[in-house]
Amino acid sequence: MFKCSLCGFEVPFSEVIYIKGNVVICRRCFPTYYVKNCIFLRRRLIGENPQACSFCQYRKNCDSYIASLKGSPEA
Repeated sequence: MFKCSLCGFEVPFSEVIYIKGNVVICRRCFPTYYVKNCIFLRRRLIGENPQACSFCQYRKNCDSYIASLKGSPEA
């Protein structure tokens, strides 16, 4: 059993989507992890629309995350 670095739940190996170093991400948490660590996030925040984003399966998640960042006082 592995422990997800985001949610903290223990998950079997079949539910692990990402492992790098000490970071283990489960199937449920991966979209959130992917969006927050996307290499195009900064570009999207300044208003660009990289072509790769048109094909991303997490585009809706990213759109809502960017909207929440733009709406927050820190952004």
